[in-house]
Amino acid sequence: MKRLVLVGGGHAHVEVLRDLAARPHDRIAATLVTPLPRMIYSAMLPGHVAGHYALDECTIDLAALALAARAELRLTRASLVSPDARQVVLADGQVLDYDVLSLDAGSQPLVGMARGVEQHAHVVRPLERLLQGWNEVYARAVRGRINAVTVVGGGAAGIELALAMNHRLQATLEPPHPKVRLISDAAGVGLPAGARWKFKRRLRRHGIDSHVGTAVAEVGPGFVRLQNGNEFVTEATFWVTGAGAPAWIAESGLATDDRGFLRVNEFLQSQSHPDVFGAGDCVTDPANPRPRAGVFAVKAAPVLASNLRAAIDGTPLARFRGQRRYLALISTGERHAMGVWNGFSWQGRWVWRWKDRIDRGFVARYRL
Repeated sequence: MKRLVLVGGGHAHVEVLRDLAARPHDRIAATLVTPLPRMIYSAMLPGHVAGHYALDECTIDLAALALAARAELRLTRASLVSPDARQVVLADGQVLDYDVLSLDAGSQPLVGMARGVEQHAHVVRPLERLLQGWNEVYARAVRGRINAVTVVGGGAAGIELALAMNHRLQATLEPPHPKVRLISDAAGVGLPAGARWKFKRRLRRHGIDSHVGTAVAEVGPGFVRLQNGNEFVTEATFWVTGAGAPAWIAESGLATDDRGFLRVNEFLQSQSHPDVFGAGDCVTDPANPRPRAGVFAVKAAPVLASNLRAAIDGTPLARFRGQRRYLALISTGERHAMGVWNGFSWQGRWVWRWKDRIDRGFVARYRL
């Protein structure tokens, strides 16, 4: 038997598990390492925050997938890899041996020089932590104890979350509603000019203040202070900035880029250790740089599943030929969404229905 260890229960590894369940391999003994027995599908989380989905509708049961794949489930995190010894050290102190290792461990928010984020803000990753924070804030808002909510992050995720929170607060609570504001050093990061303009107009229409151009210097108990000295009173702050690499990947001695992301080749294989593979936000392919978006993990997943089998069997690997451009469907609070493709953007309720159909289909694929 060959030992396959999957670290992380992300978009790519759910497909690896589904593939193992659909096509059992009698030479693979698989183990999934993940801190929780479910995966919240990130594309549907803003819809849950806005009140459009029950949580069960946007989660994938990792425990059930692992059982169907005949994989052992370890509910903990990886803390280090010893690639020369072919071992994974877990946060609970246990050590797993592997013949082939795959990383789909996601990312962590970039904090930079800002002070007080870990102590006083709700960070976007892991999603379970964000969800817990939102549930606590919403419960306080129902009791009239929230006057302002601040979202830090000007990318699509920050804008989407601010609109979702604003919609839920306005749709379910009596006025006066808590104020939602968005703070970022740059708005609409990664979006074309037309989409940025549409989002700015939608933020204004829904009464969301957008403060752009200055980074956050400090998050405190009840305030957010900018580098230019401006300070905002807020009872809740959500930190939705860019993606950083889990520190333990670089600490493990695996080849990484200058930001600590696992360097992989066209086969989704570590550039320093051929028995290590990876996909999703924790990896980078320097020859084919792509934005950190879940769509690329989804596209890479079938290739990863195939190559993990090939690595076990000693057969040729397949190339991942992911596209540089991708379709982004971004919800805007109510049952309305915006589509972005190759510099073009469009919006409407029909875009929400399109997004809803795609998202529900993805989750349904992994309900075995």
